[in-house]
Amino acid sequence: MLKLSLLGLLGFLCFATYAQSDPEVYLFNIKTTPTTFEVTGGENISKNKGYDSQPSFYDDTTLIYSHTADSLTAIGIYEISTQKTSVLTDEPNSGFFSPQRLPETDRVVAVRQDSEGKQRLAVYDFKTKAFQKLLDSSQVGYFSFYDKDTFIASVLVPNKMDLFFKNSNKDSLQKIIGNAGRSLHKVPNSHSMSYTVENDDQNMDLYILDLSGEEPTSYFVCELPIGRQDYAWLDENRIILGSGDSLFIYDLFGEPAWKFAASLNSYKLTGITRISISPDGKHLALAAEPVN
Repeated sequence: MLKLSLLGLLGFLCFATYAQSDPEVYLFNIKTTPTTFEVTGGENISKNKGYDSQPSFYDDTTLIYSHTADSLTAIGIYEISTQKTSVLTDEPNSGFFSPQRLPETDRVVAVRQDSEGKQRLAVYDFKTKAFQKLLDSSQVGYFSFYDKDTFIASVLVPNKMDLFFKNSNKDSLQKIIGNAGRSLHKVPNSHSMSYTVENDDQNMDLYILDLSGEEPTSYFVCELPIGRQDYAWLDENRIILGSGDSLFIYDLFGEPAWKFAASLNSYKLTGITRISISPDGKHLALAAEPVN
């Protein structure tokens, strides 16, 4: 059993802390081969004084993210082809975080935080913008879907978050490990997901959760750079993350180290956090602080 130090935070406090700053969502074109990575054409697509973060791709040409305006945190939409922005939902007395497409459907799932601080996974129809249902009664901090019936979630418990697994064969959530992090993802072209936990040095370790067997099995992959929590999968073999104004890549089949990939200094941003790759691998979105 791993000996892990506590994260020492609640999801509610996480959201409140991040909301004190005003990150923006930036979109880039990327070109990759198994051994190269190139970034071009970056721009600030949110351009908002409030909190804009947690981007993910609904499809190859549509980005969704948490968007705050007039004290309401809604699900923002950005259409890449038309460069138009809109809002999926902006219910009063509710905040929406970590919006993601529900695989194999035309629906979007997000953490909906109500006026009492309860955090539930809420499902919305992307086309009609209508609320459909709440998925689970747990206090969810962060989540990621493997398919429409299977997901992992960092669930809020006193003074920490624990990682849980849910699929159609389970009547309830199955605990995987304690003291989980916030960055959860499906590994492309695989039967796996990934998650992080805080290690004894208070850095984040990244694990793969193999779902190919009868029971999910975890494997250690690497440690994230000091102070980093967020990452994404560039493809099934490479992990990408941001630090300051730069991007770094870890290749599972290369040297076991994070390698510098690109500087985004010319785009006048810093403090890169959340990061997402489009399904076709042609776009990268991230949250960062603008530099004036």
